[in-house]
Amino acid sequence: MMSADKSLAGARIVVTRARRQAEPMAKLICERGGVPLLYPCLAIVPPDNFLPLADALCHLSEFDWLVFTSVNAVAAVADRLRTLASPPNWSQLSIAVVGPQTRDAVKIALGRDVDFLPEQANARLLAHRLPLPKAARLLLPQADQADASTAQIFRERGAAVTPVIAYRTVVGSGGIDLGAQLAQGDVHALTFASPSAVDYLLQRCPQPRIFALPAACIGATTAEAARRQGFDRLIVPKVSGLSKMLDSLAQFFLTHPKFT
Repeated sequence: MMSADKSLAGARIVVTRARRQAEPMAKLICERGGVPLLYPCLAIVPPDNFLPLADALCHLSEFDWLVFTSVNAVAAVADRLRTLASPPNWSQLSIAVVGPQTRDAVKIALGRDVDFLPEQANARLLAHRLPLPKAARLLLPQADQADASTAQIFRERGAAVTPVIAYRTVVGSGGIDLGAQLAQGDVHALTFASPSAVDYLLQRCPQPRIFALPAACIGATTAEAARRQGFDRLIVPKVSGLSKMLDSLAQFFLTHPKFT
């Protein structure tokens, strides 16, 4: 049955996610009566060198925790595991994830339940709350431009952390003619699901008028990046997630002059 929720009716909303990840958000926008404007601001590509990741995965038994802070890291690890000559030993390894979407990705891609996720989808909160044994050994697959603060928090708690580049983020391409849409006043909001999306949007479309738009951010870390870049009409859900972000955007439109 079609959803009766039309809380974003008529709203033209820019989706900045990578092309292969845009569909879930676009679907949620359509279900709420909005119009998704696809403008991929980043693309996910393999690392320049697969050897560090492959070597770490061949030695999974030497780690206590495998920590995922993004769905992309899960996909990259799953892809690399399929290339190994023999399956890794999971028996002594625990898995921690940043949030529900990453947990679901682990279940689908790796066939494993996770052992820990924080109460909110925030990498720094994960680093503070993960229960660590003495001298814990952590494997942290991540993007080439990942924030170093997560690994640093683990180290300050006494863990031995091995960050390894699992994938790279680069500037995306294609999508709508955002400059023309802005000039015509046909864009009503932006959405950001990662700090990289904020940075790359401004590389792709460095127009001052973009800062006047409300910007819905998936969580606090992304909102911090948007604020640093000069966005001040930020909408941030109390609980991180795509659906929660769009709920918060709909609430914003209820309390502000619509599409201005």
